[in-house]
Amino acid sequence: MTPDKPSWDPFTPRGTREATARVLTGRNYRLFYEAATRRTLIETYGELTKIARKHPKDDEAWREHVRELVSTGELEDRRMRQWLIGLTRKTAQNLGITVDEYPKIFDETMADIAAAVSSDAERREMALLLWCGTATLTIRGSQKARIGKSLERSIARAALTAIGLSEDNGDFRLNVSADAEVDREMDAEVRTARGFVQMEVGLIGEGNPEVIGDKVGRMNRNSIILMDKIPARSTAYRTAEHRGVKLIQLRNNNPVEEIRQHLDGLGVSVRGKPIAINQVEKSVLRMPLSASDSEINRQTGREDMSRIRRFQTIVQWPGSPLAAMSGYGLRGTAGRPECRSAVKEPKRPDAPFPAARPASRMS
Repeated sequence: MTPDKPSWDPFTPRGTREATARVLTGRNYRLFYEAATRRTLIETYGELTKIARKHPKDDEAWREHVRELVSTGELEDRRMRQWLIGLTRKTAQNLGITVDEYPKIFDETMADIAAAVSSDAERREMALLLWCGTATLTIRGSQKARIGKSLERSIARAALTAIGLSEDNGDFRLNVSADAEVDREMDAEVRTARGFVQMEVGLIGEGNPEVIGDKVGRMNRNSIILMDKIPARSTAYRTAEHRGVKLIQLRNNNPVEEIRQHLDGLGVSVRGKPIAINQVEKSVLRMPLSASDSEINRQTGREDMSRIRRFQTIVQWPGSPLAAMSGYGLRGTAGRPECRSAVKEPKRPDAPFPAARPASRMS
């Protein structure tokens, strides 16, 4: 399948909005970003090739030139310093290699290459292949992190807005920090009659089933987890059902409608009618672009071209600290009139919810 190449930077607010629309209509978001990743790789390979072609008739001068770059770190992209010794930054850290040891590692690497091939041209080619390989690992890994930062909270905001909830009215909040009630940051929390339902977005594919299972195990009852694609033979759905967690696949699906149905069943005032795929796309693409939705972190060196978007939606909630309500995984806000904008009147006022069970029996 040919990647969908956008006519703009996919990491701008406009690009993130379009990628969000693709995710929430069941399409593969990776195809949208692949062209940008490929262009970054090609540019990096070009820069590394220039280094490999220095001093074409003097191999000793070439090695000294590269060794000097490794020693001083005087490179436009600081990551190249590790690439020129055949390592990623993470690998160097795991091996406990300090910056002062880089020249020594370079010498050892070049000695291994010289033992493997005979001619100067072959040695340069092999060094270049090694550099490009480590650069590929770094860039694809960093792209994955950038995409996650760009999309995860954008997906949560867009999905909840599409089903009739309002962030400004306090129906939901994003980027919820860890506290005494929840020991990890959440992408979103939706207000209900009994408190909050947690929502987590994970752009995890079917190649990482253990990550999906780990997320399910950490979430409270009635929480929502959105995953890119869940393996056909995965036990994640069964585990989620056992724990009372709503697990939703994004790919080849209408995840927004599943969210609407789940929250409707919890008494949240979502739109009453089902929402179709085309309606989801129109809703997301109509959402405004604003700097507050997509502040961009400046990166050093050549990473300026591969910006990481930072969402800092900080909502101040009135009233006293929230109290945990263990039976439903909700965070308590009962009794606050300002907290009821998204809450339906209970259909059975005498018993709107089953009695809360002890935490040890939730699973």
